Order: sequence, then C-alpha cells, then structure tokens
Amino acid sequence: MSWKDDEEGPWGHSGGEDNNNPWTRKPKRNASESPDIEDLLKKSQDNFKKFFRKDGKQNGRMLWYVAGGILFLWLLTGIYTVQQDEQAAILRFGKWVRTTDPGLNYHLPTPIETALIRNVTAINILTNTNANQASTGNLGGEGALMLTGDENIADVQFAVNWRIKDLGDYLFNVKSPETTIRAAADSIVRSVIAQTPIAQILSEGRSKINVQLREMLQKLLDDYKLGVEISQVELLKVTPPTAKVMDAYLDVQRAKADLERKRNEAEYYRNSIVPVARGQAKKITQDAEAYKAKVMADIDGETSRFQLVYDQYKAAPDVTRVRLYLDNMQTILENTQKLIVDGEKSQGVLPYLPLPELQRVKEKAQEATQ
Repeated sequence: MSWKDDEEGPWGHSGGEDNNNPWTRKPKRNASESPDIEDLLKKSQDNFKKFFRKDGKQNGRMLWYVAGGILFLWLLTGIYTVQQDEQAAILRFGKWVRTTDPGLNYHLPTPIETALIRNVTAINILTNTNANQASTGNLGGEGALMLTGDENIADVQFAVNWRIKDLGDYLFNVKSPETTIRAAADSIVRSVIAQTPIAQILSEGRSKINVQLREMLQKLLDDYKLGVEISQVELLKVTPPTAKVMDAYLDVQRAKADLERKRNEAEYYRNSIVPVARGQAKKITQDAEAYKAKVMADIDGETSRFQLVYDQYKAAPDVTRVRLYLDNMQTILENTQKLIVDGEKSQGVLPYLPLPELQRVKEKAQEATQ
C-alpha cells in the first residue's frame, strides 16, 4: 500500500466530497426548512469585507464617494419644471414663501421645500345643475328653485367661469376654494333673482343680469381674498318649476291675470267718473263765484245809489222827497192796469182810457207786420 493510499484511507480521499462517506457528507436540508440566519449574516459580512479593503485610507475615500453621491442625488430633488400655463407655490416646512413662474426652477431639497403646481390659465366651469356639466350641452337636470321679484318660483341654472389669479391666495386663504365659489355664486344669484321680475329674467333683461352677477360675485370673492378671477356668470336656463309646484305656479299666474283685469276695469271706471265729477264740481264752484260777484256788485251799486240820493236829499229835501215818491209809485204801478179818470169834467159818463189794452193792440200790430 502506497503512502497515497494510506493518506486517502480506506474510505477514500479525506478532502473530497464523497456523498457516500457517512463521516464527511453534509446532512441534507429539507425544502421546507428556512435558511440559517447566522449563515446569511456571515456571508453578508464576508461580502462587505471583500468590497472594502483593509487599508483605512482607501476605505474612508470610498465612504466619502458614497456620501457625496447620496448628497448629490438629494440636491437633485429640488429641481422642478413649471409649464407655460402653470405656476408653482413653494412651501418651506409647510409655509408658503413664494410663487414661481413657468420654466426650469429650483427649490431647497425635499423635505425642506416642496412645490405645489397648479394651472392658472385654464378656465374652470362651475354649475349648480345636478345634470351633466354645461360643456356637454345637457341641461335636462334641475338647478335651484328661487323666488323672483314678483313672487314667482323659477328653476334657475347658472354657470360660473373662473380661473386662478393669485396662486398663493387661492391655496392658503380659503380651505375649500371651489366650495366657496359655489356658495358665493348661489348667494349672489338668489339675491339678484329675488329683486327681478320673472318676465325680465326670461326676456332681454338676462344679459344685464349676467353682467351684474359677474361684478357682484367678483367683488365678494375679492373681499374673501380668494385669488380667483370671474370671467363670466351666465344664467343657462330659467324655467317654471317642475310638476311638484306647477299647479301652484299656474294658480298664481291666473290670480295675477285676474288682478290685472280687475285693475284695468277699475282704472276705466275711474277715468269715466272722475273727470265728470271734477267738471261738475268746477261748474258749481264757478256758479257760486258768479253769484258771489253779482251779490257783491248789487250791494256796491245799492250803496253807491243810496249815497247819491242821500247827498241830493241833503241839498234839496223837498225835491228829493217828491222824486222818491214818484219813483216808488212808478215801481208799484208799472205792472198794474191803469184807469185815468178826470173827476172835474165827468158828468154822468165815466171817461175811460184803457192804456194796457192799447199797448197790447199796438204789440199785436207790430207782430203782424213782421
């Protein structure tokens, strides 16, 4: 037996891997058993030691390279791009510090500073209808029931076109900007509709109402410092309410028609009666004024005549007395039948001169000739 054979021994090579040797072969591991944790840790340490040399100088340099790479990658997280129609709000530890314009920009790396990018040129459309949005052209849904200025109920659908004007105010002054815009628009529309008759809303007055709504809504949102610009507020559809209140709406319309008819009839009766009454009142007033003037003139005349007679009586009492007697007798005997009797020359036959009869005969003769 050679040395080699003795070295190998009766069981074969001592350094070989003979699976048939019960003293050298390793126990088999079942597939269901998990790997040994200690073996895994040992292999990881061995691989890490192979990666770094035992030379301290080379080891430190490699660590600096790795740290520098990590720092460079961290600094790159601050690069961001803002598109042409966008703006970015920069937050430093959650606090807004500035707003940046479109282009390639840089902020301090995350998480020191972060960027919130929003589109500031796109027109956003907000409606109060429960159907599809106005852009789809479907207005079949219902809006909001509102009371008009003439106490009618109308189903009003409107749309608000808006865009972001100041990104900082838009993001940080109000918790929910779109909800605030919707609530403010609904409040303004209800306020204007409540002061406007439904006929004006349904006719040519709608354009003026749209302008008024935009101005009022913009002023209110500026007071809130919301940072948005309202480009248009439009009443999409104003209709009488649905079948829920249609009967009541028709009753109101019929009552208003009856009211208008009764009012017209009253106005016609008033126009026919009042002018006649005013004419009669004016005639009575004028007659009274004429009677007053006549009485006052008669009084003044009688007073003047009496004063003249009195003056003449003081100058010649006898003559004035005879004259007054004759005037009174003329007034008394003017309308009586007159008989003239000559008492001195009458002898049995009564002399008679019928002056009234002669006067009547004379008047009949004049009428006959005419």
